[in-house]
Amino acid sequence: MSVSGLKAELKFLESIFDPNHERFRILDWKPDELSCQFNVTGDQLLIIHCNLTESYPSTPPIWCVESDDPSLTRVLERLEDVRKSSTLLLQQLKRLICDLCRLYNLPQHPDVEMLDQPLPAGPLHPDRKLGTTDEVTSEEEEEEEMGEDIDLEHYEMKEEEPVDGKKSEDDGIEKENLLIIYIKYIFSVNKVAMTFHSSQKFLKIIKHQ
Repeated sequence: MSVSGLKAELKFLESIFDPNHERFRILDWKPDELSCQFNVTGDQLLIIHCNLTESYPSTPPIWCVESDDPSLTRVLERLEDVRKSSTLLLQQLKRLICDLCRLYNLPQHPDVEMLDQPLPAGPLHPDRKLGTTDEVTSEEEEEEEMGEDIDLEHYEMKEEEPVDGKKSEDDGIEKENLLIIYIKYIFSVNKVAMTFHSSQKFLKIIKHQ
């Protein structure tokens, strides 16, 4: 895996498990090392380290914990069962958090399910955690709806008197086509974003005048 790919995994982890997370925290990371903290209780904190080699993910992460508890050693040994994954670090970390929660009789934290999500394609916003995709999508949809609901009722057609003795150039042009031409003229002058929805609304308004 490239260094940029590994950094994407590490940044993804940090966006979910920041230093203020109630259960699991990413304290610090480098391309070859990860320092974490598992909050058992307010007074009991486990410090966990992970080392990553240049051949990751072909070579799996190497985990260690600052404790002599044999049960924790067994938890880390079971991480070797998780091997086949393009995001091996994320999947091993998910297994680690789940096993630690079971070991200490703690409820499984819902944020671990986010580790199954694909890595984001673009850079993460430093002040925005993962899980806000729906909010961003909702905002974009609202902006589109506002654009479509432009109030067109204040536009009025102004009919020009034909010059005496001169036949109107508009003769023979279907009414609807003439309206469409006029709409394009108005929108080009006023530089208003024209959408399909708003143009249809404009046609209905003019037809009833």
